[in-house]
Amino acid sequence: MKIIDVNGNERECAEVYPDKDYPGYMRVEFKSAVRSHHEWYPIKDFTKNNPDLVYLTKDSPILVADTLGIVSSSTYTTIKDTKQKWDDNCYADFPIWISRGKGEGQIRNVESNTRNSIKIDKPWDIMPDKSSQYVISHNIHDPQPFGNTLPGYEGRVKDKVDPKIEN
Repeated sequence: MKIIDVNGNERECAEVYPDKDYPGYMRVEFKSAVRSHHEWYPIKDFTKNNPDLVYLTKDSPILVADTLGIVSSSTYTTIKDTKQKWDDNCYADFPIWISRGKGEGQIRNVESNTRNSIKIDKPWDIMPDKSSQYVISHNIHDPQPFGNTLPGYEGRVKDKVDPKIEN
């Protein structure tokens, strides 16, 4: 099958299908006598470049937008945010990160969700509370929220400036 890739080049591929592990992307398989490999194309780009192949995207998982909020209440394996109105299980398998407040820095995986609560895969080490903010996103990999300093700025403490560092 011929496709137009993200650079506008026509290429021969073996197979194209929605990748269930990466919602919002088409997986394009390439095979040759020398090697086999695959590439991911955002569905929007794939359909723009290949309008006659839109039918291939029909079974693609729905890409849910990342979200964030403030914890209303929690247990060791759940958080609740009464301001949310999520679809059931739309965030299943997403990482959730406590980005501020009590429990800051912890990452867990969402096991399931209801309209306004999240059940996680393992208990929090420090249970979040109403001071806690969270982020739910596939783009959370290894945030380092504690002890971050820019190289060359290690000497700065509050309002004090290391005289060796130019302002």
